[in-house]
Amino acid sequence: MSEDLEQVARQVAEVNTAVAEVRGTAFSPDGSVNIEVDIYGTITDLRLTDFAMERGPEHFAQLVRDCHERAHTTALTEARRVEDRIRGRQHSRGAW
Repeated sequence: MSEDLEQVARQVAEVNTAVAEVRGTAFSPDGSVNIEVDIYGTITDLRLTDFAMERGPEHFAQLVRDCHERAHTTALTEARRVEDRIRGRQHSRGAW
């Protein structure tokens, strides 16, 4: 029984490690904002061009919000794909 729990713990750790590395990115349509986030929505990289605020702070803020939302959605989708792939591989090895 202890071996089963250890195996499950290793499998969970494998999934968690892989999912934690996932990032989502998005660019604004005009290319002035590039954002990268992790699966929790934490910004891990933000790049702005010199003309990012050319159309004013409200427009700039909206660009950042939109990019953040799209990047986060991408990260979550990719995390699910990674988890499914790893669990499928684990299942094929007789785990879970």
